[in-house]
Amino acid sequence: MVRARQQRALPPLLRRLATWAFSSTFWIMFFFFPFAFLIPLVVVLLAVRFGSRLFREFFRELENPDRGRAFRQTAGGSLFRRPLSREARIFRLAYKLKGRITISDIVLETGLSVQEAEEAANSMVDGLRVRMEVDERGLVIYEFPEILSRFNRT
Repeated sequence: MVRARQQRALPPLLRRLATWAFSSTFWIMFFFFPFAFLIPLVVVLLAVRFGSRLFREFFRELENPDRGRAFRQTAGGSLFRRPLSREARIFRLAYKLKGRITISDIVLETGLSVQEAEEAANSMVDGLRVRMEVDERGLVIYEFPEILSRFNRT
């Protein structure tokens, strides 16, 4: 008669450790724990990045309130800005140069070719928001009356 081997039962603590070692919880903790400090670090870095943008916009508006409100409404002042259209870039340039610009200004600031800048400026001329004037030297100047009125108030 063959004697059946008696298997010794594992002590309860060892049995619990053995079942835990083969569970998914063990492996998640084993591989994740060394990198656990990165999560708060990433959260802090993201908070600093977006917080600094918010404060930058806030202080810009404090320095020049008209500029902040005007551009926030027309060009979008959110954290995720969409690219500005050609006309919006030209209006922004006109504001920067106090309402009077030339084709050369448009070319230098926007990177458009001379022909594209001329077409864009001429398409914007409507006599109300944008006027084309020729000065005594023969220089073509595009005037933005709405923007000029802002600077002539003071």
